[in-house]
Amino acid sequence: MSDPTLSGESTHSLYSPSNKALRAPAQGAALSISSPWLRVWKKIGGGSLTLSLAIHIVLLLAAGLVVVVTQSVEPQVDFLPGGGTRLGAEASNEVKHQMQQKKRSSLNKPRPMQRLVTTSIDATLSLPEAPLELLDLPDASAMIGASKLGSSGFGKAGGGGGFNSAFGSGAVQGFVGMTFFGKLGGEGMPGTFYDLKQNRDRKTTGYTDSEAAYAAIINNAANKKFADTTMKDFYQASQQMNFTFLAIPNMSANEGPKSFAVEKEVEPRAWFVHYTSTIEVPEPGDYRFVGFFDDALLVYINNRPVLDASWYPIHDHGEKRRDTEIRQDFGGPMVAPNRHAYAGRWFKFNSPARIDIVVGERPGGRVGGVLLIQNKKQRYELRADGTPILPVFAMSKPEMADMKRLTEFKNGEVPFEIATVIPVFKIRKSPFD
Repeated sequence: MSDPTLSGESTHSLYSPSNKALRAPAQGAALSISSPWLRVWKKIGGGSLTLSLAIHIVLLLAAGLVVVVTQSVEPQVDFLPGGGTRLGAEASNEVKHQMQQKKRSSLNKPRPMQRLVTTSIDATLSLPEAPLELLDLPDASAMIGASKLGSSGFGKAGGGGGFNSAFGSGAVQGFVGMTFFGKLGGEGMPGTFYDLKQNRDRKTTGYTDSEAAYAAIINNAANKKFADTTMKDFYQASQQMNFTFLAIPNMSANEGPKSFAVEKEVEPRAWFVHYTSTIEVPEPGDYRFVGFFDDALLVYINNRPVLDASWYPIHDHGEKRRDTEIRQDFGGPMVAPNRHAYAGRWFKFNSPARIDIVVGERPGGRVGGVLLIQNKKQRYELRADGTPILPVFAMSKPEMADMKRLTEFKNGEVPFEIATVIPVFKIRKSPFD
C-alpha cells in the first residue's frame, strides 16, 4: 500500500553497486565529511569565522582607500596663532609681507600694450580698471581736509593743475571731485556753466559789460523756463558740477571757471552757473530762501522767482516797480564786503517742485556768498540782533570736511554762523532711473 517512489527498493537501487555513476560521488562526499580536520573546524564554527574575517578585510581595504583619496585632494590650511601673542603678531606680519610681495609681482608683470584710437575730440574713453586689491588707496583720515583749499586729489592742499585740469585751487579738500561750486558725480543738482562773452565756436558774442546786459540775459532765460535753446548762442562748459550746497568765502572770481575746468578758455567775468532739478521737501510746510552772492544769486520755484539775493537787483532790473518780497533785508553779519543777506518770499512746499538756481559773476574780481533755507514752523537759535541761525540749503548730507568749512564760514574776520542741523532736500527720481 506504500508509494513505490518511497519504498526500500527504490532507495536500494540508488546505492546499488551496478550504478557506478551515482556511487562515486556519494563515496567522495563521505570521505570529505569524515576528514578529522574538517570535522573539528566545522565543529568550532570555522565557516562563520571565515566569512566574518573576509567581510572585515574588505571593509578595512575600502576605508584605507577613502583615507588615501581624501588626503590627496584636501587643501592645505595655515592656522595662525591668535590671542594677541608674540607668535600671532609674527604670523600676521609674515602674511602681510607675502601679500605685499604678491601685489608687487602682479604690478611688475608686463602687460600687453593697447592702442586706443578715436576720431572725435570729445569722445569718452573707458580705460581698463586695475583689480581693487592691487591699488594702494590712501588712508581714510587723509580724506578729511584741514584747510579750505584742496589740490588735485586726496590729501592736503597743494598746487598743481589738478585732476584733468579741473581741480586747482578751487577744489575743496576731502574728495577728488569736490569744488566750491559743486562736485563731479554723485548726489546733487546738476549745474551748467555759461560764458556770455563767447559762443560755442569760441567767437565773440558782442556782449557789452553792463549791469543791464548781464541781467537781460538771465531774465530772458528765466522767462523761457531756462530752455536749452535760450542759451544755445553762448559758450557752455562740457563738464557739469552737481550742487550740494552753496557757502563760498570771498575769493577770486577765477574759481568759477576753474571748478568747471574752463579757466584756460574763459575770462573770470560775465559768466553764470544754472542748476536745476525736481526736488522733494524733507518736511512739508512754508519755506523761504535766505542768502547773498557776489554778483548774482536767484532762486525760482516752479518758474516763479522766490529770491533775488544778488549784488544789485537782477529779476526786475530797470523797472520802476520792484518785487520787494523776493529781496527783503535779513540782517545779521555781513556775508560779503559791505553786504548783508537778503530773505525771499514765503512759499508752500508740500509736493515735488522744480527748482532753478543761478549763481554768477559780472565784472570779475571777487566772488562769494551763501544760500540758506528757513522753515516757518521751525525754531532756530537767534543771534544777538534777533536773526535766526539758519542751515544751508543742501541736496546731500555734508561730509566732515564740509561741516568744518560751514562752521568756519565768515566774511573777513567776522564769522557768519550757520546751523549744524541741516535738512536734506532730495532729487526726485524718475521711475526709469
